[in-house]
Amino acid sequence: MMAAMEVTAVDPRDQTWELDQPRYRVYFHDAVGATDEHEVMRADVGQVIAWAEAQRGERAYMLYICVPRDGLGLVRLAGVDPNAAAPSVSSPPCRSGTEQEP
Repeated sequence: MMAAMEVTAVDPRDQTWELDQPRYRVYFHDAVGATDEHEVMRADVGQVIAWAEAQRGERAYMLYICVPRDGLGLVRLAGVDPNAAAPSVSSPPCRSGTEQEP
């Protein structure tokens, strides 16, 4: 079960970079564990979700945004990994480089 959504106000001046044209990855998972992976470019997140929904059939899917920083990283935007043994730990709040964790 997912925790309740939490929303807080932010100061947008703490942002140090952004991606204007991100790449996305969509991983489809079928009932027997086979996967089919795709990278999507030149689209916004709504278009990618619509494409994934149209392609999924009976498969589950996970949607990631690619983050090219110190190698390629992925941030999950939608879906649940059917191979995960337990729910993943939620990420800490976004913080600027000047704030310290408690």
